[in-house]
Amino acid sequence: MSLVLSTIALVPSAHALDAIVLEAREITVGGIPVENASVRLDLLSDKRTRLEVRAAAAKLADPVGTLTNVALICDSPVIADPRFGCADARLTARGGLTGAIDTKLSLETNTKSGISEFKGSGLAIAGTAASFNGRLDAQGWTATVRTGTTTIPALRKFAKPWFELPADYTVEGNVAVEGTVSDRGTGLVADLMAKLANTQFTNVAGDIVGEKLEFVMRARVEPREKDMGLALNVSGTAGQAFLSVIFFDFGKNALSFESTGALRDSVLTFDSLHLQQTNLTDIKGSGRLDLAPEIPAFSGDLKIVKLEFPAAYSSYLANVLASSLLGDLATRGSVSGEVSVQDNGVAALHLLPRDLELKDNKGRLYLTKVNGDVSWAPKGEARASRLSWAEGGAYGLSGGAATLDFITYGMNFALTRPTKLPVFDGAIDIQQFAMGNLGAADMEVAFKGNVEPISMQLLGKAFGWPEFSGKLAASIPGVTLKDNVLTFAGNVEANVFGGTIAGSNIRLQDPLGNFPQLFADVRARDLDLGQVTNTFEVGSITGKLEADVLGLELFGWSPVAFNARLATPKGDKSRHRISAKAVSSLSNVGGGGGGVVQALQSGVLKFFDEYSYDKLGITCRLRDDVCAMSGIEPAGAGYYIVKGAGIPRIDIVGNSGRVRWSQLVSSISTTNYGDASTQ
Repeated sequence: MSLVLSTIALVPSAHALDAIVLEAREITVGGIPVENASVRLDLLSDKRTRLEVRAAAAKLADPVGTLTNVALICDSPVIADPRFGCADARLTARGGLTGAIDTKLSLETNTKSGISEFKGSGLAIAGTAASFNGRLDAQGWTATVRTGTTTIPALRKFAKPWFELPADYTVEGNVAVEGTVSDRGTGLVADLMAKLANTQFTNVAGDIVGEKLEFVMRARVEPREKDMGLALNVSGTAGQAFLSVIFFDFGKNALSFESTGALRDSVLTFDSLHLQQTNLTDIKGSGRLDLAPEIPAFSGDLKIVKLEFPAAYSSYLANVLASSLLGDLATRGSVSGEVSVQDNGVAALHLLPRDLELKDNKGRLYLTKVNGDVSWAPKGEARASRLSWAEGGAYGLSGGAATLDFITYGMNFALTRPTKLPVFDGAIDIQQFAMGNLGAADMEVAFKGNVEPISMQLLGKAFGWPEFSGKLAASIPGVTLKDNVLTFAGNVEANVFGGTIAGSNIRLQDPLGNFPQLFADVRARDLDLGQVTNTFEVGSITGKLEADVLGLELFGWSPVAFNARLATPKGDKSRHRISAKAVSSLSNVGGGGGGVVQALQSGVLKFFDEYSYDKLGITCRLRDDVCAMSGIEPAGAGYYIVKGAGIPRIDIVGNSGRVRWSQLVSSISTTNYGDASTQ
């Protein structure tokens, strides 16, 4: 204690000494400058005294600041040199953190040791009463404050001079705070803790929301030679939060976050950070956060010790992928790796999936035991990557193990070596596959490969088609996507129904849109009619068939234009037979079904199940949902669809020159044959 100017006054009465008064213009107590201080000791009786300590101002360090009109009144002081104090005092003052102080206080000073200690209660802070205790000595001071439970809006208002949340955030809930602040001669050091309960928050846009949160946050701030050291610990055990597209359920996945670092100017440096969520996340790393921009910018290197599924999918991916094929998955497994961040953007990504399993709940996709080593960067040289899985499938197709070797950077992807994707008992042999500007309007794709024989019966079952016989094998030439048009550089050929089908001049506009438009010329040669008709339940026909569908145009996968011809090949020497049911089906197509059915059910024809024919065929020119019909050759006022041969002879003659496409499709699948189908 140092006195700049002091006076001591003895105040006598008529009979004895009544009071002792000590006054000082300037005095320093425990490192705290005090102005115009006075101490008055009233001797009320032999056993009773009263102490009053007053000061015009006491200059404490920030954040408390200067207190004025300071008064400490004690009715029963302890005066036992070197101990001086009071067990039941009242302290009042103006200023400080709350604007005014009026609290109960217990304090003691030891003049020999130079140590002063105090504690109190009833201090009004942010709508609640706080307790406190502290110590002053020659090296400095320490004070601890503990509040009761108050509301976050009240605490937010109280803290506004030092800390303010963005104005577009609304926060509700309850909070209790404990803080220890000290200055031991090296600057202000603060240890703070806040317990939040039943907390809700939201921003004006409504894309950042939290409900029923329970968190404990601890922070330590201390001065260093060139910056301010910081340590932070956050734990969350209840509630949910939605941050843009990321969802957290802290009841299921409890949060623990620890970091150490420093604040210098507007840059917060993380020497270390560790984020954990139970059954979800374990991430370690370091970095820096620039607080100067309107949106703070983070840069750093993070090690993903583990991301566990399904929680990682629910939290980080489900909302991002909601509108895609991967938007409704059941998952399990884990991913580890590293990520480098530059100004909030990913500068490099390295992921190691381990026994990852993905299954679309709508049955469109599944992959099992996915493992690999995947690297990605927004630009620059791409690193080799690999993915493999034990089983996989999509849209009813299924296959076995496969491995992809590839590179990826930015929105670009390319296989680095050919690969096979098993499909049922065959495979898709991919020789080349690359994508550029993935997801953008100017996306480009290049593909080349083959379809190794796959059972048509399995394919038909997968797609809900009739169960085809035979196998599908095809050669797929160079395919490119540019300017939103998918173009095939050559013919696509497939071996089905005992013959070949080839597509040429194929292009697909807006392939990923809601209404893709396909253009192609399709030619089929040497098809086995027995296999074809057995597939489509139109009755049995034997022989060969050739077909041309030229100028084919599909809009939204429905035909809007083509020139089609289906006919018996010239010089076909195979056996030509047609069943009664097939006769009835083809009669419907030509518009003369009723008469043919009546003929089949009467006379000698009703005793025959099948008939010979010389040739058959039909043509259709589709425009504006109307098909201009004709057959293999004229037949009076109509045209032959089937020209009979032998005895009994039966001809199918069409007489409908123009038929609506929807009506034609319906007539192909409808047979008014009645009992003749069983003859």
